[in-house]
Amino acid sequence: MTWVVDIGNSSIKWARYEDGAIGESQSYLRSETTIEADLEAIWAGLESPGELLCTCVAGDKFELALSQWSQQAWGLAPHFMRASEQACGVRNAYTQPDRLGADRWAALIAAHRQMSGPSCIIDCGTAITIDVLQADGQHLGGLIMPGLKLMRESLSNRTHLQVEESEGDNTTLFARNTADAINGGALYAAVATLDRIYSDVDAALGEKVNKLITGGDAEDLMPLMKADVIRVPDLVLQGLAIYRQSMLEEEK
Repeated sequence: MTWVVDIGNSSIKWARYEDGAIGESQSYLRSETTIEADLEAIWAGLESPGELLCTCVAGDKFELALSQWSQQAWGLAPHFMRASEQACGVRNAYTQPDRLGADRWAALIAAHRQMSGPSCIIDCGTAITIDVLQADGQHLGGLIMPGLKLMRESLSNRTHLQVEESEGDNTTLFARNTADAINGGALYAAVATLDRIYSDVDAALGEKVNKLITGGDAEDLMPLMKADVIRVPDLVLQGLAIYRQSMLEEEK
């Protein structure tokens, strides 16, 4: 039994993958404590998986800490997926293929397997990433922009705007307090950019593409978007499962 694990800058998401099927995913918002404390909080006492297959964009320090914790708790060394020149029918557009984020690579693999026709994949996490994939599996490249949290934090950190704890948490075009004004501004900035990207991708490819959206902020963005988007909450985990299945088939 394999666990597929997506480690982001803000959260950890995982699911069981067994007998060709992925189970219900679980998510944990990373705390301000140590990496080891987070891992203890979510996995201590659980039955050891047979394998850990991970994407990790949280850096080498997190990978090392997870490896040490997993070895101590379960006697198990995790495997970290890396982007490559090609895998599972997808060809990487990056001039240095291994510099593409593993989470983006897994999402591309899942989109290629599950969708017919070209796709534009938007992953709305701490950073918002955009990747375009042709129907034949050729990755064309993409973009990276700040996510909603980073936009809000940049305003708080680089200006004198003061946000009171008692202020609201509403998304409105006509905000009446600073917190709502910042939240709404970040949301509308992201929505406008992403709708424009989807439109430009259609124009560049000369056809309507599958417009996929995933990540923790997707639910907040979708109601304001004009594009006809398809939400796939576990796209990265699904890509990891497809990648693991291809490894098993190669071993036969």
